[in-house]
Amino acid sequence: MLSRSVAVLLVAASAAFILPSWAAETYQGQVAGVGSVEVELVERGTPTFPRRARSYGVSGSVLVRFSVDVEGNAIGAVIVESKPRRMFDRSAMRYMETLKFAPYLVDGEATEVNDVQMTVAYVLEEG
Repeated sequence: MLSRSVAVLLVAASAAFILPSWAAETYQGQVAGVGSVEVELVERGTPTFPRRARSYGVSGSVLVRFSVDVEGNAIGAVIVESKPRRMFDRSAMRYMETLKFAPYLVDGEATEVNDVQMTVAYVLEEG
C-alpha cells in the first residue's frame, strides 16, 4: 500500500525561480504615490490540506490578492483564481490570517501596501 504525503507550497505570483532558504521571501505590491514595492514575509503558519482534496487525490492552487497594513498583517484578502474551483479556498483564506510581513516604510513611517498577490499551492505527493 502506498502512503501519501502532503506538501503545501507558497509561490510568488510572478516568481519563475526558487530562492535559497536563506533569502528573504518578498512579494510585489503597490504604495500610493510611490509605485511598485516589495514587502518581506517574516512569519507564516502552515496551510491545511483539505481532507476532501486528499481523499480525492487532488492537488491545486489558489491565487489571493490582499493588502499589507501598517502593522504587517495581510488584510482584505480576495480570491482571484482557484484550481480546482472552491476546493482549497477556505484553507487559503484561513492561511492568509497567519501571515506577517515587515511593515513597509516610506520616509520612516509605516504605510499600507496594496495589490499584493500570492499563490498558495497544494501538492499531493505520492510517497
